[in-house]
Amino acid sequence: MLVRSQAPILNFNPNILAAYVSNAPLALALERVLECRLYFKRSFERPILDLGCGDGLHASMLFAELIDTGIDPDRHELERAFERKIYSELIACRGDAVPKPDRSYRTIFSNSVLEHILDVRPVFKEVYRLLAPGGHFYFTVPSPDFERYTVINLTLEALMLRTLSMRFRKYFNTFWAHHHVDTPAGWAKLGEDAGFKVLEAFTFAPMRTCLLNTMLTPYAAPAKITKMLTGRWSLLPRLRHALAPAVVLLVTPILQGTERAPDGGLVFVSLRKP
Repeated sequence: MLVRSQAPILNFNPNILAAYVSNAPLALALERVLECRLYFKRSFERPILDLGCGDGLHASMLFAELIDTGIDPDRHELERAFERKIYSELIACRGDAVPKPDRSYRTIFSNSVLEHILDVRPVFKEVYRLLAPGGHFYFTVPSPDFERYTVINLTLEALMLRTLSMRFRKYFNTFWAHHHVDTPAGWAKLGEDAGFKVLEAFTFAPMRTCLLNTMLTPYAAPAKITKMLTGRWSLLPRLRHALAPAVVLLVTPILQGTERAPDGGLVFVSLRKP
């Protein structure tokens, strides 16, 4: 049964960087930590819906207590999320067809999910239906600069090979299944069209952060294979945990001042239902 308290969640995980480094590849951890830090500064009131929860890793890193609902169309991912015991309920469904009554939630968040959906307008309408008046919808997505901030693309641009650069960026989005990439203004307009009031829409994660992520991504390949085979990112979690403090010391300076950045590679949007 869902918990229906109206009190905002105060118990975020304060050691988010160490937790992520201990449980996920560094390329993924750095991006997710920035997103978590943005959520720390926003109000999360129950009931809460995680739209596109996947295996539940993000919610288990972000929150220090149980949240209400997670949804995802991938049943295998939901099985892994169930093992994390971070959700009161898990539902296998798409974001545009959630089997819950109108006004069921006070907060809905979606972390790097909407870009993978071909037509996001029905999802915005569904989120509007599910939120109670005054409820918030928070989400993060890549900006159009995310595909630019890779070593390969920047090299092609420096060499004035614009056609090859465009082809590479198209391939990049295809490879990562990025079907919908837009500016903060573009995402804000989608929210307005669905009836929301736009509270915030800005970019974060500057070029240096995105470049570091893309350079680290190839080293995450073994972890990705491990996850596909076992459902876990690492076969040696104790070793990752032991190394985490040293890694945290190294990357903490890199992440400073990256939660807002002009022309950043990621977008954060905060919407409110009137």
